[in-house]
Amino acid sequence: MRMQTPFQPGSAPSPGEAAGSAGDVRAGGRADAVGTGRRRGWSLPGWRGPVTSAAVLAAALAVWETGVRVTGTPSYALPAPSEIVTAADWGAVLEAVKSTVLAVLGGFAAGNAAGFALALLISASPVLASVLYPLALTLRAIPVVALAPFITLAFGRGATLTVVVAALIVFFPTLINVLLGLRSVEREALELMHVLNCRPVTVYRRVRLPAAMPSFFDAMRIAAPSAVLGVMTAEWIIGGQGLGKLVITAALSLETATMWAAILASSVVAGLLFSLVTLAERLLLPWAERR
Repeated sequence: MRMQTPFQPGSAPSPGEAAGSAGDVRAGGRADAVGTGRRRGWSLPGWRGPVTSAAVLAAALAVWETGVRVTGTPSYALPAPSEIVTAADWGAVLEAVKSTVLAVLGGFAAGNAAGFALALLISASPVLASVLYPLALTLRAIPVVALAPFITLAFGRGATLTVVVAALIVFFPTLINVLLGLRSVEREALELMHVLNCRPVTVYRRVRLPAAMPSFFDAMRIAAPSAVLGVMTAEWIIGGQGLGKLVITAALSLETATMWAAILASSVVAGLLFSLVTLAERLLLPWAERR
């Protein structure tokens, strides 16, 4: 997405106006958002969004509970939500959640940091862009699961493996989105920075990085549920103590209540991570257009 800036095509600002505009692009963008009363697209404003989501979730659980009871579905096939609450081994679920969350957070942080840093390098160097960007796109097409044997040989079968898998899943969306954000700066802004003889570091700090940050948060929102799924898949394949391993062991022992509790817990973890990223964006990028 393109960042809103105070520069308008076809209007030549005076030197004083130009200096003031280039002094803080972010402040200009925020003023534009406030002054024009920019809407938040299709999302519900304020508290209505979370309340509506909670109402939809409650309705889905009610339909699930009613459907199981009316049809007489056996609990080993599909337990009702009330049975999951009473029959699941919540001690095992919470212990598995702790292991999975640690792996997700570690991989999420490492993958985002590496993707952001490499995007900066590629953006700053045409040589690196011509070499690394096609290579990154090629590697992106390889399923991470297919790399599991090689990752296992390199990092062993411990908890490090799940962190590496999550980091690889997070790395590529961050790299591509941040790079697109860095390149999405409006031409008028770059021309003005050139006229003002600004250093490359200043151009990045004042223009390119603010323009790339919304894309960075978009990438993190995309990667949040994928990181949880990747860690669970790794736990499923190699073992471990997380939710992926618990789902398999509970299914094999016909403890369906515990299996569904682990599945629902993974959804909660992914949803919380997604919500934290959205909240961080609202706090750190108040000028960004809401989606």
